[in-house]
Parts: sequence; C-alpha cells; structure tokens
Amino acid sequence: MQLSDIKLGQCSSTASPDPRHPVQVIAVTGGKGGTGKTNIAVNLAQALANEGQSTLLLDADLGMANVDVMLGLSATHTLSDVLNGQCTLEDIVIDIDDKLQVIPAASGIKELADMKQQGCAGLVRAFSDLKHPIDFLVVDTATGISECVASFCRAATEILVVVCNEPASIRDSVAQISLFSSEYGISRFRILANKVESANEAQGLFRTIISRFNDNHRPQISFAGYIPIDEHLGKAVRQHRVLVNAYPRSRAAMALRHLAGRVIDWPQPEYAGGHIEFFVERLVGNENIETEVMS
Repeated sequence: MQLSDIKLGQCSSTASPDPRHPVQVIAVTGGKGGTGKTNIAVNLAQALANEGQSTLLLDADLGMANVDVMLGLSATHTLSDVLNGQCTLEDIVIDIDDKLQVIPAASGIKELADMKQQGCAGLVRAFSDLKHPIDFLVVDTATGISECVASFCRAATEILVVVCNEPASIRDSVAQISLFSSEYGISRFRILANKVESANEAQGLFRTIISRFNDNHRPQISFAGYIPIDEHLGKAVRQHRVLVNAYPRSRAAMALRHLAGRVIDWPQPEYAGGHIEFFVERLVGNENIETEVMS
C-alpha cells in the first residue's frame, strides 16, 4: 500500500471544519541536524494551543522521529501503521490536551525513511479528510534537502528555517533555501535564530544568511525572531516535558510564547498555490482547487 492510496475512517468528532476557514501550516525545518528544530516545533505547537488555537503537530521526520520521545508519549500506532494499511490517519491522532493533537511517526523504519515525493504527496492529501477543526498545523520536517522535506515545505503556507550561529548550520541552511527556491519554486522563508545569546547576535546571524544570496536571485527571506540559550530547555527535555509548560518563566519559554503570538498574527492563506498543499480544499479564491486535489 502506498501513502497515495490512504483512505481515512470517520472522525469521532461530529464537528465539521468551516470550508471558509483556512489552516495555517507551519513547516519547521533546517539545513542541519542539531539546531533544535524539533524542540522549536513541539514548543511552538504547545504555545499556540495555550493561546487557544486548535493545533495539530505532525512528526514528519519520517526516518528519525522523536516528537513522541520529547512529549513522553507511548504511541500505539504511527504513520508506519498507516502506510502498512493497519489503521487510518485518523486512528493514530493522539490528544495531548483540548487544543493540541499529535500525529506520530516512527523511527528507524526504512520504508518511511526512503519515502519519495509521491508518497509524501499522498500523505499531504490525506489531511484533507481530517474532520476536526484546526487552526494550525505545525510540521516538524527532517533536516536537509531530500525530496520529502521539500514536498512538506512546499505544501505549507509558511516555512520556518531554524538556524544556529555556527558555520555548518549557516552553510546548510543557505543551501537548503537555495535549492528549495530554485528547484521547487518556494519563494518565502522565515529565519529563526536559535541558541543565541542576544538579539544582536540573532540579527547578525540573519544578516550573514542574507549576504550569502545574490540580490538578483534572492528569495523572500524575513526574520522571525530568536530563541536564547537556556539551561531550562535541557531540563525539560530530560523530563519529557514541553518547555513552555514546564518552565513558563524561563527566557526561552517566554521567547517561544512571543514567537507563537507573532505566528498567530501572520497573514492567513487565502488561495492555493497550484500545487500539492495541506488542506487545499479550505483555501478560498482558487479556481483550480478541485483539479489539484484530484491530481
């Protein structure tokens, strides 16, 4: 069975999403591992939920999934079971609280790790059948420039690139942005500086990234803010707790809450982009929606 063949079961909720209410999809990605990408995704999703936003967190790091580990979850079923036809996408959704749900992946499963663009597109399409009303979908992608990472980023409405102030992270993030822009037509990226000491360091990091692009071929790159170095983050990880809940007054937690507030204020999507997208049927003003969903 391929992910493009996924059929979803009936949702236990009787609520139907308002087709006029688009879903803001945030792909959290990075060019290099170790930047804290998954921590950002998990805490951003929880912070959005704490603000009353109905949020779904998708672990799309299909080969080395660890969202469930960070949340201290024991997932009975994962995307691997969906791929094998043992259950539906609806079956594997885990309720964290009233406003936050998680779709777990599996770690070390070769079939998921090697999934190509077509399989990722099938997974993206499957989300259109989820019936629970959602305000935000936060997608924790894998790192790097694989087809699957590019597919998830292209299917999102916003791309948050997590970068640390170190040469390898800067180089790999620039390479990721360059490739996704030139080969996949992704034109907008938001840079989040992580593990920095100050706002000045974060701004300097952003300027360094911008300087690596030719003015005539630069995609639209904006500064999303920064998350400071904070020892409380390591404590929360070891406790399998979310930082914004475990240590809400810590520097990093406050920065993450501010990030969530800015994300809520980002412009809502109004139309489909003409390619495979999450919840494409909820985007308004696109004459080609039906064609895209069926392609």
